[in-house]
Amino acid sequence: MVKFIINNINIISCWKYNLSTNTDCTICRCNLNTNSIFNKDNKDSILSEGHCGHIFHHECISPWVIKNKRCPICSLEWKYLKNFS
Repeated sequence: MVKFIINNINIISCWKYNLSTNTDCTICRCNLNTNSIFNKDNKDSILSEGHCGHIFHHECISPWVIKNKRCPICSLEWKYLKNFS
């Protein structure tokens, strides 16, 4: 039996959203498990889900709904359901 002592360790972890509908933001075309190209700060992008079930980066859908009140995927009226952070 070999015994050893760990003197130093760096642990790396990762996560991802388990999304049931779209996996990419159709506005910026980035995967929803990555930051949006419109993300100006160094924080993780927040995801916004509409009542229709489609999900987008919050920094992508926010300017969209100012100009167009419909979901970019299904054209139903956009109503925020919840945000993922």
